[in-house]
Amino acid sequence: MDYNKYKVDVDELVAENNVQGLIDALEHEDFIVRKEASSALKYVRDKRAEDALIKSLHYENWHSQFSVLSAVRSNAAEALGKLNSQKAVPYLIITLEDPDIEVRWKSAEALGRIRDPVAIDPLINALNDYDGDVRKYATKALGDIGDDYAIEPLIEALRDIDWPVRKVAATALGKIGDERALKPLLNALNDNDIDVRRHAIGALVKMEKHAVKPLLNKLHDPDWQTRAISAEALGRVGNRKAVKELIKSLGDGKVKDENRYVRGKAAEALGRIGDKSAVKFLENALNEPYIFIRKRAQEALDLIELTPDLGHFENDEFCFDFPLFWDVEDIYKWEKLIIGYWPSKSLKFSINRKTSVEDVTVDEFAEMITEVFKEQHMDKIFQNEDTIAGSRAFKIIGENYQFDPPKKTVVTAFKKYNNLYYFWFTGNTEDVNESLKYIKIMINSFHMK
Repeated sequence: MDYNKYKVDVDELVAENNVQGLIDALEHEDFIVRKEASSALKYVRDKRAEDALIKSLHYENWHSQFSVLSAVRSNAAEALGKLNSQKAVPYLIITLEDPDIEVRWKSAEALGRIRDPVAIDPLINALNDYDGDVRKYATKALGDIGDDYAIEPLIEALRDIDWPVRKVAATALGKIGDERALKPLLNALNDNDIDVRRHAIGALVKMEKHAVKPLLNKLHDPDWQTRAISAEALGRVGNRKAVKELIKSLGDGKVKDENRYVRGKAAEALGRIGDKSAVKFLENALNEPYIFIRKRAQEALDLIELTPDLGHFENDEFCFDFPLFWDVEDIYKWEKLIIGYWPSKSLKFSINRKTSVEDVTVDEFAEMITEVFKEQHMDKIFQNEDTIAGSRAFKIIGENYQFDPPKKTVVTAFKKYNNLYYFWFTGNTEDVNESLKYIKIMINSFHMK
């Protein structure tokens, strides 16, 4: 018998958009075919496969003899999450207790995507799982569902032995925004892991109306790293009530923080807030012996100088400041979320979002952009790391002198909540260079909700 005659080519089924064929393949006698079909259905995202995927979640004792079947179940869980399958919720709750770790955490992740409150108690129970990945994704799912019923368990997760769980717990608490989380999040500013501290900042920024006073108190914490992080958080909150204390941290002629890094972060925060009362103290900081402080003070002065010319854009997803002479349009067309122009139309920009890019890192995307620039015969290409909305980012700049006048493109990309965001600025080199201050304001002020 020619076995290959009966073997299913999953790639061919995908190319033909043969969803029924993929559904049938989920019960193929060859377990590898089942695995490939379940993986393909994660990307096909067709509701017709819903029932078959739910059936594929079912575990039987004999499955433990074939590790490939655990991959079928984990793929099915992920696919159902991407389908936002309300019908799958009770079955995904059952698979939170699957013997396979990956099946459990992908089930938790899927429940977070679906956001059915019915899953809250089972996800809270999953916070006690012995595996850190399961606890992490259960924590994230509770934040995605956003019910304050989960506040106390999430506060407890801030003390988890694994730092990724603590990091995600901070983010989840920020999403929910319950005042009960304020003190635990402030304590998390002292966490021994920097990622946890950064995510605690992000959470406190989202709770800004409650966080300003406690963060001001943290400017006097004995630990210099906590003081620096608190200054950064106050800058991101942007409340003018913080200006006086931040000036004291920077140096008001009578007192100043003993740590140079704290003083630099205070300068940075004052620039973000944009209050002109800080100008003379920032100018004094230009005489500091430490380049870190001088650089942050100059950047802050540049931002404050432009503050009166700024407008503010905000929607349910993000917000940013921009020069009032920009023409900004909220379009949500294809990948584009925002487009804008300078009055002369010689420069334009866009904010873009790519979904379903869990497997693409921001480093890899930066490499893709660099390759695109090369294909476009850019004469100069520069790349460096940046930070946007608390996330690691890459800035790629390309210049092309084959045009008259020469053209310049600036792309900055980062990942947030499994989505890839990138800013695209392009136009005449001279105009782009003159507008770099404004581009920087937009990047510095950009916040995710």
